[in-house]
Amino acid sequence: MPDAQAEAPGLPDRARRRFGLISDIHANLHALRAVLDQIDRAGVDCIYCCGDVVGYGPFPNECCDILRDRAIPTLAGNHDYAALGLTTIEYFNEVAKRAVQWTRQQLRPDNAEFLRHLPLTLEEDDFLLVHASPVEPREWNYVLTLSDAREAFRRFSRPLCFIGHSHQPFIVRKKGGDLVPLERPSAVLEADCRYLVNVGSVGQPRDQNQQASYALYDRALRTVEIQRCSYDVAATQAAIRDCQLPLELGDRLAHGW
Repeated sequence: MPDAQAEAPGLPDRARRRFGLISDIHANLHALRAVLDQIDRAGVDCIYCCGDVVGYGPFPNECCDILRDRAIPTLAGNHDYAALGLTTIEYFNEVAKRAVQWTRQQLRPDNAEFLRHLPLTLEEDDFLLVHASPVEPREWNYVLTLSDAREAFRRFSRPLCFIGHSHQPFIVRKKGGDLVPLERPSAVLEADCRYLVNVGSVGQPRDQNQQASYALYDRALRTVEIQRCSYDVAATQAAIRDCQLPLELGDRLAHGW
């Protein structure tokens, strides 16, 4: 496990009841603003970000500024580390590499320092947050199959683990030795079960749904819900063109892949 953990501000841990979970903003300012507005209207005690604040999108500084101004506890993602040269981009595709190189040139020094000091995990009493997987968080492993999920469950002991990274939201329930991917985007949490929840992507969904994705967790009601939020996709696409980022990055936003 990593050396540092983020700390949530405000209310003591157990006094916080309702949480917003976001991930994979990828410098999509329009999506971030829309999601935060919707979460604020839902009434939460704390918002967490599971990483990948930057990469792909045209607004890296603006997205960092919002998280910093709102003191949102934020984890490191692989694109955040890549933008600082802290992880290899050898396995990034060419579009992702170009976006990382552009982001490096755009980041202000204060936001580079913000990203540099983000932790890899965060723990509350009843949940763990990590960007990619609780299996060696620094290696950015994907959870794409039930076999991946089973290994992830072996690496955390809390009732809940929230992740991002794949940009594909899901909820997997573990009861005894059985793993079940839930068909509905919500769950009433059973006392004898544990759950792995991918909150999806704010800024670049990849589940054939162009709407931004995030999750709400209500500790008192014992519910988790994956929510969707519309935003101005065309405005983000225009900004991508204006910044001369790869056009594929704008095209994919309209299709959610």
